[in-house]
Amino acid sequence: MWGRAKTLVLAAVVGSAALVPLFGDPRTTPVTHPLWGRMLLRALEMNEAVRVSTEASRVFSTLAWRDSLSFPADRFLREDGAVVREEAGRRVMAAVGGPAELVYPLAVVQPGDYQLRTRLSGAPDTPASAELARLEGGGPLATFALAPQPTPEWVLGGTAHLDPGTYGASVLLPPGCTLSQVEVAPPCLNPIEPPGGWEPTGVTTVEDLAVTALKALDMEYELPPAAEPLEIRATQFQVEGPPEAIEARASAETLEEQALRAGARGLRAIVAVEIPEPGVYSLYGFVTPGSGQRWLVDACRKAMVCPGEGGGWRAILTQPFSAGRHSLLVTLGSSAVLEMVRIELKKVSPPDYVATLRRIGFDPGPDGPISPDTAIAAMEFIRDKRLEMADRLCGDIVVVEDNPALPPPPTTEVAEVLPPIQPPPVQPPITPVPPPIGPPILPPQPPASPTTPSGG
Repeated sequence: MWGRAKTLVLAAVVGSAALVPLFGDPRTTPVTHPLWGRMLLRALEMNEAVRVSTEASRVFSTLAWRDSLSFPADRFLREDGAVVREEAGRRVMAAVGGPAELVYPLAVVQPGDYQLRTRLSGAPDTPASAELARLEGGGPLATFALAPQPTPEWVLGGTAHLDPGTYGASVLLPPGCTLSQVEVAPPCLNPIEPPGGWEPTGVTTVEDLAVTALKALDMEYELPPAAEPLEIRATQFQVEGPPEAIEARASAETLEEQALRAGARGLRAIVAVEIPEPGVYSLYGFVTPGSGQRWLVDACRKAMVCPGEGGGWRAILTQPFSAGRHSLLVTLGSSAVLEMVRIELKKVSPPDYVATLRRIGFDPGPDGPISPDTAIAAMEFIRDKRLEMADRLCGDIVVVEDNPALPPPPTTEVAEVLPPIQPPPVQPPITPVPPPIGPPILPPQPPASPTTPSGG
């Protein structure tokens, strides 16, 4: 008996010794990029995304999300009634003898409009369907009809606004229908990644932590200014609808009357602006939220201002801009007001991110690799900050009714008002330029395979 116990003790000691070269002392072992990426997802309350993201490339893609997210049909999270088949050298999921449902995991770290499409084959007169819903429960946020073709073809489902969270993309197949691929194309996003991009063997430094933390919190507007801001007044916007808003602008005589003020049916207006040099810019609006506002840059990057009372400066979004002309489309819900916009170039060197992170409340320590204790503290800081900012996420609730014969849209629940942001110094307004002719339509993106994101 003693001999067996001695053998077990010796085996445990040998096993522990073997683990030391692999992991080192947990108090001093540097935090790798894959580990910090998973911790960042946990800080964003995306535990389900961490559970299903077994590969580092999937974690990096979730955070940076430069390409469309593509699932082979047999990479589902769960299924009911589907069977696996081989067709043209690939595995597909088929509904045999009855309907089948497959669910695919979808982690969203930035709000925006996400487009879903599937590669299907089946009888055209027997449609399939898809829906997007939160994995933790609740009703569907969007439902799409899918018309399969006799041979495998891409079928566009539609677009839905998604706030940060974990979702399930469910596909319901009628009998005789097969599914070979599911793809979700992201909107224009500001990638969450360290300087130089995520690296499978990279060690997380203080600068890596600061850059990814501010991006994950969507607080790059706190970075210091690099130049005087551009200023756009409400008078420079061209009102597009509804009809009574266009008439009100045409008859306005004073500057106060020419502010963008939405009536019961909302207001939609557009302006074009010349960006003098490439860089990362923050867009601020002097607004009264009303029943909410939708902002769209270059018919691609989207941001929301949630319902509320009181007016002041708000940080709308931060993103890289190229030099040249850009469009800004704003949609105001009932009683919302826009008086002025400022677009400010930011300083974006890694030390600027570190100094800004310290200023908003977290000191990552001296330069160099971070310790596990620092990573855990940073994760808790990010989680707490996100909870404080939860009232910035309200979905896309803005309604503009162009038909004056219809009743006004229903009122929405009022959210807590965010503290106003102090504007940067005033600069004379830029010369107005004609708005572009309609936003471009973005075609579905081609399927992408997981790759290591490059730096940007």
